[in-house]
Amino acid sequence: MSTSLEHTHAHEVDPHFPAARARAGVLMLILSDALSVIAVLAAGGYLHALNTENQYLAADKDFAPAFLPGLLVGIVLVLSGLSYYWWERKARANGGSGPLLALILANVFMIAITVGQVWIARTLIYNAIPYQAYDSLVTLLTWNSAVHFLLAAIIGLLTLGRALRGRLAGREYIAEVVGYWWYYTVVASLLMWLYAMVIR
Repeated sequence: MSTSLEHTHAHEVDPHFPAARARAGVLMLILSDALSVIAVLAAGGYLHALNTENQYLAADKDFAPAFLPGLLVGIVLVLSGLSYYWWERKARANGGSGPLLALILANVFMIAITVGQVWIARTLIYNAIPYQAYDSLVTLLTWNSAVHFLLAAIIGLLTLGRALRGRLAGREYIAEVVGYWWYYTVVASLLMWLYAMVIR
């Protein structure tokens, strides 16, 4: 008796509730992550400004990340965001089915920049002893971006799997909330890259 009653009530859930819950969950994730990114940037700025014992930067041994690889990652990151935006708008307007080429491109771009960012992070070899604050900051920002890219790539592949199986019909909000994280990743990572370039 109670099982059939629970089944009946499960189907009476307001269809807007899952969408609102998904939006709130992703927005809370973005807010908490943004606060951690802001804390890292503020700490880097504080260490740079304070620098009372010249322990922030060893001018002869510390170097900024290579500009061109970072620029290429930034360009491909923007292309990934634009591709996802194109797919998301069409998917939300057409009941969950958008141009799969755009979603595939967004995922391919995100995977490529994940690999590129890991390569950039692996090439950051600082030899100054003691290890300077600038080295720590740049290394943290670089790996932090790589983790953001990896998470976006995993979420993107899961979304692509749903789209290929036609499991987004009636759940267009999934494309929207994944888009929140995707666009946040683009903006936050570009800001972290620019910050690493200018904080020297």
